[in-house]
Amino acid sequence: MKKVKHGGNIYEIAEKLGIQKEEIIDFSANINPLGVPINFKKALIENIDRIENYPDPEYNGLIQAIAKEHHINREYITVGNGATEVIFSMIASLKPKKSMILAPTFGEYERALMRAGSQVEYFHLKEENDFQVDDDILKTIDESFDLVILCNPNNPTSQMVENKRLIKILKHCEKNHVHLMMDEAFIDFVDEPTKETMLPYIMNYHNLIIVKALTKFYALPGLRIGYGITSNVRLLERVNDHKEPWTINSYAAMAGMVFKDKIYREKSREWITSERKDFFDELKKINKIKVYKPNGNYILFKLLEERKDLREVLLKKKILIRSCSNYKNLDESFYRIAIKDKGLNKLFAKALKEVLYES
Repeated sequence: MKKVKHGGNIYEIAEKLGIQKEEIIDFSANINPLGVPINFKKALIENIDRIENYPDPEYNGLIQAIAKEHHINREYITVGNGATEVIFSMIASLKPKKSMILAPTFGEYERALMRAGSQVEYFHLKEENDFQVDDDILKTIDESFDLVILCNPNNPTSQMVENKRLIKILKHCEKNHVHLMMDEAFIDFVDEPTKETMLPYIMNYHNLIIVKALTKFYALPGLRIGYGITSNVRLLERVNDHKEPWTINSYAAMAGMVFKDKIYREKSREWITSERKDFFDELKKINKIKVYKPNGNYILFKLLEERKDLREVLLKKKILIRSCSNYKNLDESFYRIAIKDKGLNKLFAKALKEVLYES
């Protein structure tokens, strides 16, 4: 299978346009605009000499910080070079013969499953239902499946599966001896993350796997740090036995300290709560697009009339957005944009109106 194209490739775009990457306003990558927590920045500078030594191959400090943050047994945790590595290693160790993913959803699930030799089935989300996961999924999951993967909130739709429905799905999967992998990379951006996460069910459901990342909420995409949580310790033993050594560098191994920055978290919560609503309300006023109400830090919208390539048109204004044409069950009329600070969000809305209404 071909390599999946993601948002955030400002290097390629800058070279194409013959400009510096700093000139591009990147709405294609869903990263917290508050930037790296200041305490972590200071710690990186103060610990620059760590590069002279190998990191702890067991990553004890990082794993202990994750365990403390989520109030779980450290034996239930594995860490990786971003959430993507965790997803690939979990799937490689599970070796599922038949799996189900949503359509549309994050493309790396399909790549990881196909690399593991799994048959992939798709639960097609309905546009007329605003790409929500409904109870019909329960009718589809049976004992023929080994693994179901759900992204919550889903990427690129920014839609949530409500917690009550997730519990139904989890119990249904357990009854049918199916593993359920929950990708919660964006869950810190939703209104009530502690109520929506499936972490409380880890202990009692050995078929549950949760994947998380520090990439998005803590603005650390370049550091590459993700982790997986499951009470299926045999699965974790297989994952850890087959991992290459030192996939996490010394600086990424320090990343557990971001959990201590309460002020950063409070400011991030204030930002996303305010800007998500304001940006959504502003975009809804544009009658040439349909905007789907977001739950994460990104918004999906559909171009209703003209078939112009918005991505290319907006690039002329040095604004980069994510075309969703390569997502299964979407086409070239769908786009995903990140939610940024108030000034940049207003700038984007103004630019979008200009390109849609220009003669």
